[in-house]
Amino acid sequence: MGVQRDRRVLVSFAGGIGHLNPMLPIARALRASGHGVGVCGQADIIDGIDGFDAHFPTGTPAPAPTMESTGRLTTSDLDHEFSVIGTYFAGSLAARRFDHVRGIIDHWTPHLVICDEMDFGAMLAAEHAQVPRVIVNVIASGALTRIERIREPLAQLRALHGLRGDPTGSELTRDLVVSPFPPSFRHPDFPLSETAVSIRAETEPATGRYAAVDWLVTGDEPRRVYLTLGTVFNTESGDLFARVLDGLRRLPVRVLATVGRNIDPATIPVTADNIRIERFVPQSTVLLHCDVVVNHAGSGSAIGALTHGVPVIALPMGADQELNAERLAALDAGIALDPITVSPDELRDAALTVVASEPLRAGARRVRDEIAEMPCPASITTDLEKLMVAARRG
Repeated sequence: MGVQRDRRVLVSFAGGIGHLNPMLPIARALRASGHGVGVCGQADIIDGIDGFDAHFPTGTPAPAPTMESTGRLTTSDLDHEFSVIGTYFAGSLAARRFDHVRGIIDHWTPHLVICDEMDFGAMLAAEHAQVPRVIVNVIASGALTRIERIREPLAQLRALHGLRGDPTGSELTRDLVVSPFPPSFRHPDFPLSETAVSIRAETEPATGRYAAVDWLVTGDEPRRVYLTLGTVFNTESGDLFARVLDGLRRLPVRVLATVGRNIDPATIPVTADNIRIERFVPQSTVLLHCDVVVNHAGSGSAIGALTHGVPVIALPMGADQELNAERLAALDAGIALDPITVSPDELRDAALTVVASEPLRAGARRVRDEIAEMPCPASITTDLEKLMVAARRG
């Protein structure tokens, strides 16, 4: 049975930009096949974003850029992160997301809903409306969501809307799960569901040239290092940027650091001829030229480095980062340091170790080769179209 080429697909995400990015290649593939694609998520993220036919923002539009500080760095607490998934993502946020997404389904009538794995409210809204849904994993290790933490809040939301009980969470993966991460990176105690397919992560090619990248590839230093702490934890990193750069500036390396659009590079009190600090440069344009990446081990940042075969020095500060750092070490593709206590000297020594380590470079290349062999996002378009055939609207 064929599929009309003008079906509507709603892409819905409950978190920040790291929750939307893994779904963008799928959205592009669907639009290239002639389908209309809408996006629902935080207004400050989707405001003005290209590549969608309809926008359904929640919250307020993006404010004018303001400068923030790097905040205060606190000790990571993994048990607290597990609790946040239950009380917030599966609890209070899910209740609000259910109402919002259910309203969009009634108004825009999508034939398919694609949700990030933390968008529990959208998942239940699609189930309630009898619209097929697809779950896209956004946690590379797969180990952050614990069923014992989400079971009760989701049971309450299901009961409120007349949905049958689902104590094992199996209903959430009934249709299709898409994992844009290499299977080896997933924690072995949290295997993918039987309905899951794996695809490689892709970023939209950057256009134009970037002066910072041109600077990075010049100079006499024999090695190149990229430093980023992401787009959320950059404002919760305290003096970590300064400590890392203070350690790296004394090495024969050229360092490009990005601190985020909302932080003034001039506030980072480290200057050296071999260091350049920018607000933002597309990661994909930088990683092509790097020997080592220093980052927070966020899912997108960690997998981005491995996609290019670059080993990682991880400084996990929260969310799923500690879990990702563990997987980097298990795959011999990186090492982890304590962001609270690491000194410039320790960071310098770690960078020297990683640069000289053939096992770490080989581990990163193994994951790179695994990713390169994975199917592209467009390969699942037919699977998604088959689900649309089952949609309740013709």
